[in-house]
Amino acid sequence: MRKSTLTLLFLSSLPLYAQETQQQEYSFLLVDAPARLYTMRQSNENFLSAYRLGFRTLANALPDTIDLRLKKFTKAKTMVLIESLSEILLYPLSHEEGHRSILTAEGIGSISAPYYNRHGTAYVNGVRDAELKNLRDTKLPTYIRLHVAGNESDYALALRSTALLTWEKETTGILFADIFLRKLIVTSYYFIKTDFNLPEESELERDIVGHDVLSAIRHLHRPEMEFTRHTKLADLTDEEKKFHNRVRYRSLINLIDPVLLTKTGFTLKNGLKFNLAGGYGMSPFGDFIDEHFWVKWGKLNSHVYLREFQNRSTWFPAAGVEFANIPLGKRWIADATLHGWQQPKGLDFNTTQGQWGGAVDATLKYRFFSSAKTGLGISLNLGVVAKTQGYLIEEVALGNHVGGRFGVSIWLNN
Repeated sequence: MRKSTLTLLFLSSLPLYAQETQQQEYSFLLVDAPARLYTMRQSNENFLSAYRLGFRTLANALPDTIDLRLKKFTKAKTMVLIESLSEILLYPLSHEEGHRSILTAEGIGSISAPYYNRHGTAYVNGVRDAELKNLRDTKLPTYIRLHVAGNESDYALALRSTALLTWEKETTGILFADIFLRKLIVTSYYFIKTDFNLPEESELERDIVGHDVLSAIRHLHRPEMEFTRHTKLADLTDEEKKFHNRVRYRSLINLIDPVLLTKTGFTLKNGLKFNLAGGYGMSPFGDFIDEHFWVKWGKLNSHVYLREFQNRSTWFPAAGVEFANIPLGKRWIADATLHGWQQPKGLDFNTTQGQWGGAVDATLKYRFFSSAKTGLGISLNLGVVAKTQGYLIEEVALGNHVGGRFGVSIWLNN
């Protein structure tokens, strides 16, 4: 982490707090579907809002210059340093919650232990081999997703943060360290070839999947082999090692992002602001490549993505469009997202046949309290998602699903 810390300190000399923002929303999801604490979407939304609100409070409390005897630090440098250290400590929290959310949605009890243990790793444990083997044998796409859900959660959090920066709902001074380190850690994970030499602990103390990427690759290619949780590079066949190389080098697409250079968008003469980024992740049936485009123009906040899924050898197209904070009156606000995709039939790794599907996701927010004097607003949020069979980032259900959700948002002036 030494190189990344030096990079952060260098970038912190840039005017991170120069960006003007509109009123900021901190949304908290209280109930999601299935109503089992917590879904991946629920965990991510609450984590990011708490993270932003906490560091906003800290930034407002810090003096402009902090004298540490040997050296004086500006507020911007101090914040980047604190956020970087916090991100290293908090990263396993959101990552392990991604894994745990898949088990919980399947009714499998587990324990999230998202704090570094004596081996320098964080776990989800408390699950018996028989439960994991049964999940593999009866719901292979869900079992594969269990492996990659940690990185999926991290990927989704980075997308949420980039949208907030482009739409000027947050500043780089609050979110830069989180995005920078999260993308760096996720990409590094795809490149790691060791299983961290974890000891063979007792059944209930053992991590559920071991090395997320290597284990997912092995089970994709050989789902009927003798069941074991942990996978080493030496356990992979030549074909599986070739697939690992595909995953490793495609993961570098995650680093194609102007935000990593503190560039939160490009503004045209007509006032339209846009940003773009590449993305990559593993899926329950292989992997995918993304092209993301965010636009802000007046009160219009939109996000469009193109996505290319691939299983063993066949490509399948997907796309989506999102509109955020649509004003519907003095007190009403809406978010709406439409997804469409072709994915392998049965979410199968080997098939060449595709199946079309999609999803609609909408949230209606009612601001029942708003104070011009304090700049504080509070809204009640009611959302719904309806989807066909298929893999949708942050949505734990892979099958046909209709679910509601309820939450609240705190609105504060900059």
